[in-house]
Amino acid sequence: MKAFFERYSYESVRLALNQIAISMFGFALAMTATKAESDPLLFWSSIASVVFYLALTYGTAWKTGSGDHLSIRYGKIPYRPLTGLWVSLVANSLNLLLAILITVGQLTGVGGLESIPRFIALLIQGMYQGVLATVSVSGTTLNGLWWSYFLITLPAILVSTVAYIAGAKDFHITKMGIPDLPESDRPTKQELREQRELEKKSRK
Repeated sequence: MKAFFERYSYESVRLALNQIAISMFGFALAMTATKAESDPLLFWSSIASVVFYLALTYGTAWKTGSGDHLSIRYGKIPYRPLTGLWVSLVANSLNLLLAILITVGQLTGVGGLESIPRFIALLIQGMYQGVLATVSVSGTTLNGLWWSYFLITLPAILVSTVAYIAGAKDFHITKMGIPDLPESDRPTKQELREQRELEKKSRK
């Protein structure tokens, strides 16, 4: 556990900061759409913010996996496909805590225990505000349903999991965004020679 936090704490913080940054952007769009009194604008601006947020999350998690690629390949660290999941869970720990408090408050009827965490959740996850305010289930908008606050954490967690695996496997859609590796993770000349020899033998 200690080794995990030492290696991936920066990535978890970066994911959390990305969320806050996009939340402010999404919140501003939501306020504009609300003033315009347009539910379609509110919904689609929220969708655009969410897509932007998930794309940024994918890029960050992919770089984390890509940074581990050669270390995994040369046996410096073991391959753990769920690393992206754990990193994202740490980054989303506040979101999950708020969701738990909202759930407890709503199920027990303690209004303060629900309203304050819900306000904070909407503030730090502003990209989802339009969706939560316009989509309803059985006549109740999603922002009034406890389970929706768990639901909105899932996309980022799933995207981070998939993106880390893609980066660790060196699978990418484009060449853009591939990080420079630190010296400690770069193969030595001896390792490169051994790799070339193995590749030559595999062709024979």
